[in-house]
Amino acid sequence: MKRVIITLLVVTAILTACNQAEQKKQVNEHAAMEHGSSKPTNMMMQAMDVSMMAMHKAKMTGNADYDFASMMIPHHEGAVVMAKAVVANGKSPELIAFSKKVIEAQQKEIKMLSEFLKTASEEPTENAAQFKKDLNASMVPMMKGMEKTTLTNNVDKDFVALMIPHHQSAVDMAIAYLPYCNNDKIRAIAEQILSSQQEEIAWLKTQ
Repeated sequence: MKRVIITLLVVTAILTACNQAEQKKQVNEHAAMEHGSSKPTNMMMQAMDVSMMAMHKAKMTGNADYDFASMMIPHHEGAVVMAKAVVANGKSPELIAFSKKVIEAQQKEIKMLSEFLKTASEEPTENAAQFKKDLNASMVPMMKGMEKTTLTNNVDKDFVALMIPHHQSAVDMAIAYLPYCNNDKIRAIAEQILSSQQEEIAWLKTQ
């Protein structure tokens, strides 16, 4: 009898501890959400957030060519991650085909930009302060677009919803960069971004 009572007491103590731990976890999670410190669980938004953080950490020199390339690499990497998620989990054949083109094109540009940075000048260009201001301002529409987006955890729908402001940010970055550019290869990439991603934005809006 004593053994049964002791066993019941032990089980009760364990259950009480578990319940307290779960309650504490829920309180902490709720507090984190209220203070804006919770991490997004949506795969597309995670890719966007990682891309944004990497862009903010990108090396800035005051050289327009260098800084544009340095920021565009993580920007493209975010698009590649999002596109790969569609290829792996998407349902729309059109979006899967589109995503494969995005992966191919942006990985190619990432390689070109990375090669450029290996030997690129870090000497600040004329009007470096204004260029930095213009480049930073070009990211604002993407951040506002992220805030306004209602996510569904449907890979296809979330990809379209977030890729539009993501592409628009690349277009805005290219527009901000071109008046200051000095390198023909990077100029060509920026112009390609302008033409191709504006077309892709128009197509995405029809999906």
